[in-house]
Amino acid sequence: MPRPQRDLDPRGGPLVEFARDLRALREAAGTPKFATMARRTGRSKTALADAAGGQHLPRWETVEDFVRACDADPAPWHRRWLALRAGDDAAAPAPVPPEEPVVATPDPPVPAPVPPAPVNVPGPAAAPTPRRRRALLVAAAVVGVLVVGVLGFVLGRVTEPGPPIVPQTVEAIVVQNKVALGPDRLVEDRTPAYLSTEALAYCAQPSRNCKVPGTEMGSGAAVVANCWTQGQMMWNWDLSDPTAQSNPDDVRSDLWYRASFPDGRTGYLSEVYVERGDRGGRGLPRCNP
Repeated sequence: MPRPQRDLDPRGGPLVEFARDLRALREAAGTPKFATMARRTGRSKTALADAAGGQHLPRWETVEDFVRACDADPAPWHRRWLALRAGDDAAAPAPVPPEEPVVATPDPPVPAPVPPAPVNVPGPAAAPTPRRRRALLVAAAVVGVLVVGVLGFVLGRVTEPGPPIVPQTVEAIVVQNKVALGPDRLVEDRTPAYLSTEALAYCAQPSRNCKVPGTEMGSGAAVVANCWTQGQMMWNWDLSDPTAQSNPDDVRSDLWYRASFPDGRTGYLSEVYVERGDRGGRGLPRCNP
């Protein structure tokens, strides 16, 4: 028997209200099981259940699959999701404390005027001698040269053009290491997915030896992709099963992502091993040869 979802806090904000409405949409659709919704969309049942958990804002692709699995239009939900992501549920400003009453205080006594002290007015300064005048002119010229030099150095550093900034596009993609079986099943593959140094299948075989060591991944793992390329054609169903090609979750593609681990290991991953919402290139550039 499936475990019921956690109760939502009735005092929760817009995020909890969003999760409550997702649950109501699922109830209106006949409360389908999350496993059934997962088979319809290719999204994991854990991700679909978490979307209506009210703990954090789920990814839009997960919300879209949740709504489609309930036979509803995702367009109004996208507007609400964008509003939540933009932070429209910001807290109201704190109340301003009341002003304290102003208490009048008597004016301080005015002190008696003090007579001004006598001021010594200096007499006219003596005119500088020719030698002293020449020394002053030399000193002024040296100071002027130093000031001009410093200004030239500062302005040169300020106006010197720096190297051009090249924007770098990356996308986080989620692994879906599953196989389409029969007309409606999608199960975890017995062998994990991994990165390879070339866009080729079966890189773990000794004859090819193009697997990146230590990059084994199961469904739900996330890697960072920065470009895509075309490589060997891949598919996620058993070719010997004639009913598998009618499975709505089957996929066939020659697109490969170049992805990386946080420790710097990099390799290629076929898009048949990622979730449906992360396929198609994700707007990334094509990899340089």
